[in-house]
Amino acid sequence: MTTETNYNASSKMTKGFPEIRKLGAVSPNGESTPFVFRGRSYRLELSDPSRGLDRSAQIAAVIRERETGNIVSRLAEDCYYHSLYQENDKVFLIGVKSDKPAFCGDTFMIYESKDLINWSKRVLLSNPGWKYFNSSLTKGPDGYVLCMEAGYPPEHVGTFPFTCFFATSPDMVHWTFMDHGKGFSKERYMGGPWLRYSGGWYYLISVTELPGRRYTNYIYRTRDFETWHIGDYNPILMPGDDDRLISPYVCDMPPQKLEELRTGFISSNSDIDMCDLDGKTLITYNAGNQQGFYYMAEAEYDGTVDEFLSAFFE
Repeated sequence: MTTETNYNASSKMTKGFPEIRKLGAVSPNGESTPFVFRGRSYRLELSDPSRGLDRSAQIAAVIRERETGNIVSRLAEDCYYHSLYQENDKVFLIGVKSDKPAFCGDTFMIYESKDLINWSKRVLLSNPGWKYFNSSLTKGPDGYVLCMEAGYPPEHVGTFPFTCFFATSPDMVHWTFMDHGKGFSKERYMGGPWLRYSGGWYYLISVTELPGRRYTNYIYRTRDFETWHIGDYNPILMPGDDDRLISPYVCDMPPQKLEELRTGFISSNSDIDMCDLDGKTLITYNAGNQQGFYYMAEAEYDGTVDEFLSAFFE
């Protein structure tokens, strides 16, 4: 069983909520990961023309150069819920292999490249009978940790739609699942996870559901995956009219999508990912309503990713 610590009557706010500036919509696509490769800024994007409503649609992960909008690679057509991890001169893309007609599945695939063009692939790990969705990979002092969003089986997931579970590996080949009792948190909706090791802590950002079908992101951290500390300055982002801004880096936004941006009901900021860029933290997230209307947007924070994460606990 996991435990949580939260603020109490004696807690003080010493620095205030971290200031995040929304930069505007950049793409009609879904979940994304910003990253820098060989000095240039890119995004991994989920391309799904059906907006999650047609499980027979042609799905893929695309790698897009941020400044030009050019797509340099298209891959992982048999997977959904893509995420990205970098180490040294290699880029790794992870996706759950879709068990059609469902988007989710019990097997994660991993794709590897040194140039963003040529990719090799293999099975990362599998857990028959489970239903996985989003994932996030990080490396800590004792090896790799994979965070996996699961929706089934109910005896482990609990009564809420999603729970985060974890697996560890010394080499990204041989994996050990953490005890299912360390699934976090079984007390609330926990979707779209992002995991990062920083400064002796594992930071987890996940989507949570608020009353009235509103969705936002909360941040937590742990050293041992048993005791979790809830960020003092949650939530990270809340939906608002500034989600209707248009970024100077916008691409592939047809007129009908721009009109949808103007009038669409925005009740969700979800699926945060981020990277360091020019001394700042570049953040991507999905705006929309979790009802088939969504698009990708960007935001930024004046400081590094490590500084951004720790700022929620100071």
